[in-house]
Amino acid sequence: MDEGAVTGQAKASGLGDHGRSGHARTRRDDVGANSRTDKPPRGHATAGPGRSARKRQVIIDTATALFLRNGYHSTSMDQIAADAAVSKQTVYKNFADKKQLFSDIVLGVTSNSNAIISELTSVLHSAEIKTADDLRAVLTGLARRYLDAVLQPHVLALRRLVIAEAERFPDLARSYYEQAPARGIEIIAQHLQAYIDRGMLQADDAYLAAAHFAYLALAIPQDRSQFCPHQPPSTAERERIATEGVRVFFAAYQHPAAATQHRSDAGATATAAG
Repeated sequence: MDEGAVTGQAKASGLGDHGRSGHARTRRDDVGANSRTDKPPRGHATAGPGRSARKRQVIIDTATALFLRNGYHSTSMDQIAADAAVSKQTVYKNFADKKQLFSDIVLGVTSNSNAIISELTSVLHSAEIKTADDLRAVLTGLARRYLDAVLQPHVLALRRLVIAEAERFPDLARSYYEQAPARGIEIIAQHLQAYIDRGMLQADDAYLAAAHFAYLALAIPQDRSQFCPHQPPSTAERERIATEGVRVFFAAYQHPAAATQHRSDAGATATAAG
């Protein structure tokens, strides 16, 4: 999955006094550095680590929004500094150059992917999954949530941006792939293996089965949304894609014994109803 938890939006909070000139900030910081008193003068804020961290985050949020909107090539460090309301010196104090800033943003997003994917797939831990029908229902819900996560506009925009810059940043693109979409399939495979072991599913390769599940659910809407970002699938379309994807997945991977049990149970229910 592509990280589903990617914020990609500049935050208005925490800007503090970034609107002041870089010259004024530099003078104030110099005075603070040369002061021999243990306490700052009354009425003056300390420029501690917390304030520096907030500035860094504002730069990251601003740069993310600009990269996603304008692309890597058309975004300048001058523009990032201006939109973040900080001096250019402050930007370079935190990031050596535009390449490092872009890399830190992408790697920061992918570092959060594992937690997001784990949260999405946590439903597969449910003790309520006792039959193949239970598993089918849970996988359908997972496919639906997966769709909503990867079709978020900022997630699609970041994916589009990383793909566009893959030639310029091959190592970064590989890291994004390994830590986001490929990692999502690995986590799903780990869960599916448990149901293979329990005899609900039948597969020689759990990773391939997980990839089939993921792409049955995601490929059609994700591919279309990459090229037509203003035409997202409707709620009804998403429901249908998730349901049909899981139906096809079960046609390929449901264990024959589980399928036979499902038919027996269905027959018994029909008989009782008659």
